[in-house]
Order: sequence, then C-alpha cells, then structure tokens
Amino acid sequence: MPARINHNAHLSAMHRNLGVHFENANRQMEQIASGHRVNRSSDDAANLALANDIESETRALQEGGRNVQQSIQMLQVAEGALAQISDISRRMRELAVQSTALTYNDRNRQGANIEFQQLKSEIDRIAEFTSYNGVPLLDAERELAIQAGPSETSNDVSRIHIGDMRASGPQLNLDTLSIDTVVGAQQAIDFLDEAHGKVVEQRNEIAAFHNRLQMSADTTATIVERMQGAESNIRDV
Repeated sequence: MPARINHNAHLSAMHRNLGVHFENANRQMEQIASGHRVNRSSDDAANLALANDIESETRALQEGGRNVQQSIQMLQVAEGALAQISDISRRMRELAVQSTALTYNDRNRQGANIEFQQLKSEIDRIAEFTSYNGVPLLDAERELAIQAGPSETSNDVSRIHIGDMRASGPQLNLDTLSIDTVVGAQQAIDFLDEAHGKVVEQRNEIAAFHNRLQMSADTTATIVERMQGAESNIRDV
C-alpha cells in the first residue's frame, strides 16, 4: 500500500522550519555581503528612516565643508593680490617722498612721476583681473556669502565684505595723484598713507575671516565623523 505524505504534519512542520531557516540564512548572507544590518524597511523601518536622515544631513555638511575649503582658496587669491597692491603702494610712497626732496629738479620729478602713474595703473589692473573661477574679487564693493551648512540661517551662511581696491576707486582714491611737483608729492604722501592703511585693514579682515572658515571646516569635519559613526551604529552588522 503506497505511503501518503501530502498531509503529513511532521513533514509540513519540517518544510516550514526549513523555509524559515533558509530565509534567515539569506537575510544574514545579504547583511554580510552589504555590511549593513538594515537593508530594507522590513529589516527595521524606524532605524532605517533615522539612518537615512543622518546620511542626508551628513552629505549636506560634507558639501558645506567643500564650499568652505573652496572659499578659503578664493580668499587666499584675494589676499595674495592685496599683498601686491600693498607693496606697490609702498613703492609709490617712496617715489612721492623722493619727489619732495629739494635735490630733485622738475625733470627728476617728471621721471619719478612716470613710474608713479604706471604703478597706479598696475593697481587698477590687479584689482580688475583678480578673480576666482570667474568671480571678480577686488574691482568693486561686494559682499561674498559662503554657504557653510544646509540652511539659510546666519549660522550656516558666513559673509565677508570686500571693498573696491582699484587705485581709481573711491576707497583708495589715488586716481588724481601726481608727484611732478613738490606740492603734489606732499599731498600724495598723505593719500598713500591712508590708502595703504585701507589695504592693510582689508587684508586683516580677510585673514580673520580665513581663520574663522578654517575653524568652521575643522568643526564640520569633526561633526561629519561623529554622524557617520552614529549612522554606522544603526546600519552596520
């Protein structure tokens, strides 16, 4: 007489247990292969949502950190140009002082004034052509906003004001200066002292802002590291 196994309770239980076993084994193999404990909502819906939120915020912070690093490079370009403008203004002052000397005649002053005017033009050229990735930096009054975080609040947006550093601009106000006479040279000294002070002040402001951004970048890197650790604790096997 043939055996009947279709409705054998023991075999059904064995089949069910084997199915559960292989399902668990497949899930464990998937976790081992991916390195994640949570791969889909069914694994742990609440923790998966939390891990995804942390990952999204981490990516935003990482992008903000990259913005800060690029902004630091941009400020370094501006500061390098200002250093050249500062050197030129000092040379212009030297020429102005020379032109006030009684040992100089009008012909000597004309020769010094030629160099003086060329140096003014060079300040204009530096200011007008200093840019970073097509963004002009020194040819007009402007405010640069640095997006350091995911929101538009003052905590995540840093701003710096950079003035017009052209010799012909209203801030340095060197456009009309000439040292071909003693009186003109004496007047030029005062204007150049004031202009050099403004260049130094702008360089100091950029340096202080640079330090602030560097601290922001370091802080962001630390936060990202901690958040990645928290996400790993949720996701990883």
